[in-house]
Amino acid sequence: MSLMHLNEKLHALIEQQLNVHVETTIMKRGWQYYMEGKVNSANEGSQDHLYGVVQGSDLYAVILDASNLRYSSCTCPYTGFCKHMAAVYFQYCSQQEGGHGLAERSYFRLLGLSSASSLLKTSQAARVEPQPQLPVAPRDPGALATAGEWLSWMEETHGEVWRKCRHSLHALQPLLSSLKGLAKDWEKPMQRLHWSTAILFVLEQAERAINTVDSFSRYYHEMSFIRMAEPWVEHLYTLISELTPETMGPEEEAWADALIAHVKIWAASTERQLFDWGYIYLAFCEKLSENRSWFERELTSMVELSHAEDAEGVNKEFLHTAIGIMYFFDKNDELAIQHFALTSFERSQKVMYPCAAQRMEEGKWELVERWMSFLFERVNKVKNGRSVGPFVTLCRRADLDRPDLQIWTDYMTQLLPHSYSELSDHWLDQKRYEEWADLQMLVGSRPEDVGAHALREIAKLAPHALMPLYHQSVEASIQTRNRQGYRIAVKQLKKLERLYKADKDTPRWDQYIAGLVRKHQRLRAFQEELWKGKIVT
Repeated sequence: MSLMHLNEKLHALIEQQLNVHVETTIMKRGWQYYMEGKVNSANEGSQDHLYGVVQGSDLYAVILDASNLRYSSCTCPYTGFCKHMAAVYFQYCSQQEGGHGLAERSYFRLLGLSSASSLLKTSQAARVEPQPQLPVAPRDPGALATAGEWLSWMEETHGEVWRKCRHSLHALQPLLSSLKGLAKDWEKPMQRLHWSTAILFVLEQAERAINTVDSFSRYYHEMSFIRMAEPWVEHLYTLISELTPETMGPEEEAWADALIAHVKIWAASTERQLFDWGYIYLAFCEKLSENRSWFERELTSMVELSHAEDAEGVNKEFLHTAIGIMYFFDKNDELAIQHFALTSFERSQKVMYPCAAQRMEEGKWELVERWMSFLFERVNKVKNGRSVGPFVTLCRRADLDRPDLQIWTDYMTQLLPHSYSELSDHWLDQKRYEEWADLQMLVGSRPEDVGAHALREIAKLAPHALMPLYHQSVEASIQTRNRQGYRIAVKQLKKLERLYKADKDTPRWDQYIAGLVRKHQRLRAFQEELWKGKIVT
């Protein structure tokens, strides 16, 4: 069997999913099937899929979806992830450049153990070179340890892994899998916190690694690192969303407090960072704020920190963003806005737009108007696509719910031309055809620049709305003063004639054509094209 080059992204995605969804017993049975040679095939498909066939009591077809293991399937009677799926994964690993050794290492990582082959190599190396002896890695702290003890152990044991990540984060995936495996049999609440700790530790390793990259290459490495870490970060957000603050015991509360304090250190740093630690903090904060006593304690500490004069090296923008969002959670919108006003809009806007959107959902329109006024002042200053797009989307939504308020349309028109695309689509969706046509004329659009579907729709329902747009287009084509422009003008005139007839206003069409001929009677080439096109006879 020929060996293939490992698709590292697919390998990392599947191992990540297996850690989350698959029980140890299923993993062991799948390994046994693989070792017994019962996997007939395991092939990589498109869109992060693996396909395989396993010989069990019958022949079973397996599809592994690396992006979301819940969508994987097997034709066996077992419901959920089965041993045939695990066997296909191990067979896939064995077909790569690492061979059986790669499959073995993956298997033992998923169990949170060291593989027999790696232990054998270590033993052989020790016999060949007995001196100097390397220090034995300390045993993991265990299920009774605190978050601080686990973080200290991870740092002591794996704190140098970042040195292997100068060009890629692939060395971190097996480490993360191994760390998660250590808590595989824990109770779910503590397991979530342990896995969150492992992900945070790995992200810290990535932060250290990016700082070793030279400034010339940093941009490209950042993109690569962020892409590789994306499933880890998404899993962290999922774990945070599954926390249950109101039912946490003292042990869980202490662990959660330690984690958020750890994240806060990164979030409050003023140094350039790979990941948005402030957003990770806010995710923790939003969830833990369900516990009122925790919320009040955290808000008080953040406000005190923001007022501290000796807080050098602390990112005050992060502090005010966090305080603002906490006041929003507490339904104190005015104080929230006051703190958001002390931040850089470019950095904090992504947490402010959801605030306005939530108040819309709640139907609190006085607060919505306050938020939108605040946002407009800042969007109007920067006027770029990143800011205008989300704001106009909110305006469109508000205009659907409260069309009686003219302010939404005013905001959108004042942001032209940056809001043109959104505003054009909005008026078309609302069948406000005359306003839509006026907008096209304002920005200088020609009928051929507009979608054919839109033109057909308006021509059928409101032909009079299109007439000024065609008038403008005809004049613009005539002003080119060349034969090609005149031909285009004639084509537009034919379409305009159909609009007048659809609107049952033939006399006005005749009057318009007569005036057009008189106005441009000196343009012989244009007169000829009118005759050729049978506009005049």
